[in-house]
Amino acid sequence: MEFFNSKQSAEPVGPYSHCVKAGNTYYVCGQVPFHPVSGKVVGITIKEQAFQTLYNLKAVLDSAGLDVSNIAKTHVYLDTMDDFEGFNEVYAEFMGDHRPARLCLAAKELAHGCLLEMDAIAYKE
Repeated sequence: MEFFNSKQSAEPVGPYSHCVKAGNTYYVCGQVPFHPVSGKVVGITIKEQAFQTLYNLKAVLDSAGLDVSNIAKTHVYLDTMDDFEGFNEVYAEFMGDHRPARLCLAAKELAHGCLLEMDAIAYKE
């Protein structure tokens, strides 16, 4: 296995890596809307937090030599499904024409008061 950590994403807040490569599959840890330098939550709306979360996801993908087109599946955890539409707008713009499989659900409580958390599984030959 190989382990990747991005300098362009917030430092992990626990004993884990941003991304783990096992064979041709890459597992990206849960990303939240932390600022990469301050480590503080960015934004108060779902769109602001979604943008920062996806920016962090892209930074982790970059550190592993991947891009959005390598994502096979995402798992999205929202604080409330009332934010689904706003999140979806930002997500669709981020993904462009790429359409990975996705799980999206509401979680009872997310770390640090975030409105969302998202991880990804990517693949590269």
